[in-house]
Amino acid sequence: MTLTAMEPDAELLARAQDYKQDAVEMLFNMNYPVVWRMAHGLAGREDVARGVVKFVMKRALKQLPYWKDEGAPSRWFLHHTVLATRRASKHPPALANDVLVTTAETRNAAYPAFIRAVRSLPLQQREAFILHHGERMNSRYLAVAMDCSTDAATNHLRAATTQLQTVSAQFYDEFVHQMARCYARTTPSEQLIVPRIRNQFRMYIWPRRVARFIAWIVILSVLAVGAYAAWKIYPLIEI
Repeated sequence: MTLTAMEPDAELLARAQDYKQDAVEMLFNMNYPVVWRMAHGLAGREDVARGVVKFVMKRALKQLPYWKDEGAPSRWFLHHTVLATRRASKHPPALANDVLVTTAETRNAAYPAFIRAVRSLPLQQREAFILHHGERMNSRYLAVAMDCSTDAATNHLRAATTQLQTVSAQFYDEFVHQMARCYARTTPSEQLIVPRIRNQFRMYIWPRRVARFIAWIVILSVLAVGAYAAWKIYPLIEI
């Protein structure tokens, strides 16, 4: 099971690829929550995560015409969110401000140390562990997001699990459950999602519409000048 978004139908994807605003907003709305959760869960920092989300959504608008099937959008968002957070991994969170710690409800003082251990895992082990328990991704989805084979994804998750079970001992299940709850709490509200998608769409599409309008004006002007010149020259040709 996975929390990842549903795939659009062929009609919705076609309309979105024609940059119909309602279709683009609906398609991006399907994927925005998972991108937001993944960015926050993997990055651990609010500021870095917001930058990742903004980058991924802006790039998605450019990539939109090239998605070839209904499953392409969700695959693209999963993979490119992971890629973007990897590039941001040089900015790790301070433990006290880590999003997987700040909303924790447990009174067990060892829980932050568990998250520190998660953050200390090798990159792909960390990704596999957080996305499996936070986003409920199975090995197939992990492979798509991390751009590796399902066997490799399974091995990364197994290695992370073994390491963290050793660190947390009898508290492992409790800490994993708490981490998953903190991850889920990063889900953005609808009031946050819609305005952000709408603003980003307008910032992307309106300059292109203006440029297209100007291009048409230039073409029509050239045609008008050509027609006028032909009209002036034609009588002279007859004479």
